Amino acid sequence: MIKRLVKHGHSRAIVVDKSLLQAAGLSEDAAFQLIVNPNGGILIQSVDDSKEESFEKHYKDLSVELFELMKNLADK
Repeated sequence: MIKRLVKHGHSRAIVVDKSLLQAAGLSEDAAFQLIVNPNGGILIQSVDDSKEESFEKHYKDLSVELFELMKNLADK
């Protein structure tokens, strides 16, 4: 299947047909990751975005704790 980039605002986009999503076993709202090969190839891999949301939540919680710690150390 040959695809062309289409204009989307100030960017370019690849339109993924519904049939291609179904063949890959992805839903229309699935999260996926693009891995770009320096030689010009692109790999599309589905990801579990619930893990990413969990990571972001824990990262924010930890950032708040570390900010307080660093602030206390700086005050001494």
